[in-house]
Amino acid sequence: MTPVNMIEGTSPKIVTSRRRIKYVRSKWRVHEFEIWSTEMICRVVTLRMKDSVLVWLGSKEEPALGELALGVPAPGAPRAALASALLGADGALTTSMARRLAATLNHPAYVACGSMFDRFTLPLVERALITEIKSSPECF
Repeated sequence: MTPVNMIEGTSPKIVTSRRRIKYVRSKWRVHEFEIWSTEMICRVVTLRMKDSVLVWLGSKEEPALGELALGVPAPGAPRAALASALLGADGALTTSMARRLAATLNHPAYVACGSMFDRFTLPLVERALITEIKSSPECF
């Protein structure tokens, strides 16, 4: 028996199985940007998966994971979503942002936050996220 036909450069050279394996390009997409207002407010990294997105908000100097929340679109209700904190003490920031992102994008959204925002910086972060979603919708 001969090994499965393998295309040069797209699959490993070691044959461990006689089954037909199809190698496909990953559908995940990573997008990074920074939010500035005279000084850097935060760094944002998004991980776009097949049917959901993970948005991480944090600082460049000290990457951390303090809170994590999941927002999902509400079934049967357009522009409505439900959210729950998965990690962190209160998760108020991430929960509200996950809810709004899931309602806007109409698919599940995980929001992870490694920085704390005050009442002045939070609106700037939200505005920047909206602008980035409009300019790069394929990344969300």
